[in-house]
Amino acid sequence: LKPASRRTYPTPGTEGGRREEETIYQPTMALADYYEDLDEVLKEIKDLQAKGDSSGTDDKLEEAEEILGDIEIQMASILDQKEKKEAQSNYAKYKRKIDSLKRKALLGDGNSQAAAGPPGSGADKSRQGLDKLNQGRDMLMGTEEVGQKILSDLAVQKETIKRSTQTMKDTNSELSVAQKLANKMSRWWRA
Repeated sequence: LKPASRRTYPTPGTEGGRREEETIYQPTMALADYYEDLDEVLKEIKDLQAKGDSSGTDDKLEEAEEILGDIEIQMASILDQKEKKEAQSNYAKYKRKIDSLKRKALLGDGNSQAAAGPPGSGADKSRQGLDKLNQGRDMLMGTEEVGQKILSDLAVQKETIKRSTQTMKDTNSELSVAQKLANKMSRWWRA
């Protein structure tokens, strides 16, 4: 928290005009400041997309999402319902903008700007999008293989536990029979 303003007021019952100061605190960054930062980042993203810089675009998109998360946290502290609805409306608007920019980053622009760029730039964006999809598919396939291995290991362990349980039941019943025989023999010897 940072001091927002300082007020001076006379202290009751003091002579000589002695005054005390009171500091009022407010959140470090108002929503307007967050929106200003977000607008700057969104402008930078659009510039990077126009240049075709996909790695810089991805970094800036992450930064924009972080700012949007901070805005969401700040919105939770708004008590006035009218202000809260306005903040939620602005939040939704910026969320849509960021989602739109993410789609453009993934799939390419697809409008006349891409056609007006250097030859093959549209194909490059499509290839980059395809590469990202292939990486995602490969990761999914690897995860599926690991899942299948875990399932087969669990099936083997289940069978082992079933056999152990059955062996334990058999041993218990044999011990029970042995206990009965031992009791009968002890009675026979006593008699």
